Amino acid sequence: MSGTQQQQPSGDWQQQFFGIAKIQALTSLAVSVFALFWQGEAIAISLLSGGILVSLNSVLLARSVMGSSQVEGAGSRGVLYRSAALRFLLLILVLIGANLIGLHLLAIAAGMFTAYVGGYIYIVKLTSQAAGEDRDLN
Repeated sequence: MSGTQQQQPSGDWQQQFFGIAKIQALTSLAVSVFALFWQGEAIAISLLSGGILVSLNSVLLARSVMGSSQVEGAGSRGVLYRSAALRFLLLILVLIGANLIGLHLLAIAAGMFTAYVGGYIYIVKLTSQAAGEDRDLN
């Protein structure tokens, strides 16, 4: 982490983590609204479900990162490993449930991809802003 990022209070980090989740959900919502008119309701709901799944996964990841930052030593890695295993199991269970209720898994995957792209763009924007602030300080 850069010096500026390390100096930020945890509230700013939480806001950024939840900002990523919000952008992911909004990105998938926008694509699913487009898909509603292009492909129909089942595909649109599947796309939105994939995006919301990624967004919720991001929130769980943020919580585990915050939790691990408060644990000393090797225990922090344990928090992250347990969180990763739990998030993976939840993902599998949700995908099984989605398949059972008739959602399209390929469209869910497309919604997940869309949400990740939206989150990536948001992170790049935050990073470039932070880099610009670092240059201004020097």
